Amino acid sequence: MDSNRCSHEHGGQPPANPRNSLAALAAVADELAAQDRDRLADAALADQVLRLRRLLDRLEGHWLGDLAALDGRGAAGADQGTQAASTASWLRNRLHMGATAASSAVRTARALFRGPLTRTAQALCDGDISTAHASALAHGTHDLPTQTAAKAEPVLVEAARRLDPPQLRRLVGHLQQATDPDAADAQAQRRHGRRGLWVAPTLDGMVAVGGLLDPEAGQTVLAALDPLARPASAEDDRTGDQRRADALVELARRNLEAGQLPQTGGVRPQLLVTVDLDSLLGPPGGLGGDTGVMGSLTPEACRRLACDGALTRVLVTPHPEANGHHPHGDHDKGDLAARLQMAMALLPPVLGGAPSQPLDVGRASRVITPAQRSALAVRDGGCVFPDCHRPLAWCEGHHLVHWLDGGPTDLANLALLCRAHHRVVHEGGWQLTRGPDGRFTATPPPDRPSSHRRHPTAA
Repeated sequence: MDSNRCSHEHGGQPPANPRNSLAALAAVADELAAQDRDRLADAALADQVLRLRRLLDRLEGHWLGDLAALDGRGAAGADQGTQAASTASWLRNRLHMGATAASSAVRTARALFRGPLTRTAQALCDGDISTAHASALAHGTHDLPTQTAAKAEPVLVEAARRLDPPQLRRLVGHLQQATDPDAADAQAQRRHGRRGLWVAPTLDGMVAVGGLLDPEAGQTVLAALDPLARPASAEDDRTGDQRRADALVELARRNLEAGQLPQTGGVRPQLLVTVDLDSLLGPPGGLGGDTGVMGSLTPEACRRLACDGALTRVLVTPHPEANGHHPHGDHDKGDLAARLQMAMALLPPVLGGAPSQPLDVGRASRVITPAQRSALAVRDGGCVFPDCHRPLAWCEGHHLVHWLDGGPTDLANLALLCRAHHRVVHEGGWQLTRGPDGRFTATPPPDRPSSHRRHPTAA
């Protein structure tokens, strides 16, 4: 069957003019656009959603058939009287498709209408399977010998009528392993070679994470994240993506705190934040902390980390060769240019600040001792934020009165908070206090509307 394999018999009648058919389709689209959905009964609306989806898949099948014919003729670009470098590049330029989507469409079209998957093409055009199913079969059988793919296709098409596309892809993987183990192993090695993890800061201060893992590694990661990514309670309004992101951070944090990772540079891996004293003490205008290539933290985030982290005091003085005014000079603080100059003077050298010379490096201080941590574990048992039941392993030490403000590191001034509520207290402005009876209360910031004063869900 050639690229016309989606066509049906016309009972001896001449085929319809393609332009007239497309005009009729456009008219139907206009009619649907003018439809008042609010007047449709629930059952009618549900039926329309299902029927439209099947019709769209059928149209996609015909589009892929035309694409295969165009590709076979080498006619991409004929609409503008030119010859495109490739059919995929033509789709990208004319339809603004992404590179992956365009290449996938061409590969699927070739497999269905110029390759061995004739039954798949017909099933798609008949509305028996979806475009996603057809694409899964086209890509999954791409590396199989043509004869093997043709013999296996009837079974695969029947399976496509019962399985969703991810299940179908797994089935094709089993087929490859059963029919040609050597080729399947070679393909697995090629997939494994594509693995990678990409981490980069974004322009808006976030960190973008992306990557590819082979099936085994991907399932390993999901197995580790799953127990940490479950909803914390019925009120947990985080999305699944947000829960997995929080779980990934929690998994890394626990491994850092356990101290079992290999050392780097002679010390165990740790989060290093460089912050000036003004940002820690909390007056307005602080620059916050610098984490290195991943960007900066707000002053309040630095204060939260300082609650239960090791601090090293480093006194610095501007380098003798450095020019410019001292950040605490006589600038008029109401003048924007002056404030910017003051801020520039406080920046670390890597961000254009003046070079500095360390004068004194102090020891780590005010860290909660292991004995105090054990006492907090007995007393608090877990997060003390009202209505939170997160276990001890999720918790960090918190100074009720920050040690930077003179709060001592003793049990009366310490409490355990889960990471999410630790963030709520610092960045969210909530005030945590301990009453004479030992019970903790959380007070929202005064400017928070009363309708938003329910206890926040952990992030």
